Amino acid sequence: MEVCVALGLLISELSEEPWKGNVITFSANPQLHKVEGNSLLEKTKFVREIEWGGNTDFQRVFDRILEVAVAGNLNEDQMIKKVFVFSDMEFDQASGHSRFGNGYGFGYGYNGYGNFNSHNDTRPKGWETDYEVIQRKFSEKGYKKVLEIVFWNLRNSLATPVTAKQSGVALVSGYSKNMVTVFLKEDGLVNPETVMEHAIAGEEYQKLVVYD
Repeated sequence: MEVCVALGLLISELSEEPWKGNVITFSANPQLHKVEGNSLLEKTKFVREIEWGGNTDFQRVFDRILEVAVAGNLNEDQMIKKVFVFSDMEFDQASGHSRFGNGYGFGYGYNGYGNFNSHNDTRPKGWETDYEVIQRKFSEKGYKKVLEIVFWNLRNSLATPVTAKQSGVALVSGYSKNMVTVFLKEDGLVNPETVMEHAIAGEEYQKLVVYD
């Protein structure tokens, strides 16, 4: 929980207006909230006390983001660029409709964020199908570049909800805040393979020798 809140608040504070410091609750009826508090302690307390929904459909979260953007007449440059989902859960396509199993978690948009705790109650539809629907909805409203998704599992996991080449989505595990820079500095659509290449591109890895 502490890591979810810490990384999430970091992303939220780095976001640009009009999304800076905002939160979307992941629930049956996602709502946009402004994080309240003047100190880090107060903001942390606010986030921890937000009511979590019991049934999260990821598409509805994107619908809510789109509604806010359209209502505010935001141009494409003002739209959220990336959505970070921090959790202790498995991100499995079998969850269906991009829903997630029991556990805690927070999803943060780079230009906004939300939190969730949901139950798996539908048959799998597959992330690729969901992402295509999201792309279509955004395109119909004039937003040609659909936001990217970063699934960040804060505990060890062998689950692989998307393939290495899947566009618009990346998988991360662990607690390193340094990995955040991979996504904030990456210009194009990210994918799991891109994340791996950036993660091992550091100078310390250049000293390693592989024997085959």
